[in-house]
Amino acid sequence: MKRVNLVALSLMLVLTFAISSAFSAHDEGMQTIEGNVICLLPDYNKGNVKPVIATEPCAGLPPHAHVLVSKDGKVYALEGSEEAMHKLEMSSERKDVKITGRVEGNQRGWILRVE
Repeated sequence: MKRVNLVALSLMLVLTFAISSAFSAHDEGMQTIEGNVICLLPDYNKGNVKPVIATEPCAGLPPHAHVLVSKDGKVYALEGSEEAMHKLEMSSERKDVKITGRVEGNQRGWILRVE
């Protein structure tokens, strides 16, 4: 079971890095985006992720990715330094938040690099 969990987590990380490399072709520059932060919590038993708007800090949960869904419906994968992501995970504010970062991507997807 632990091996399956490790493989699933490894695949999620590889996919994140692959997507970030593919989207770096188009750079929109620094922007402030307003929306809701969604935690993509892994469900190893079902082999998928469960999207959750956390009501408290999520730093104690299993490692997971975060996305920001903007007011206009765009979905941004959130990336950043370990410090920036830890600050995001420690916050209990998840609805109607404003996050500033460098927007990269194209019509297939967007990344907000938090600083």
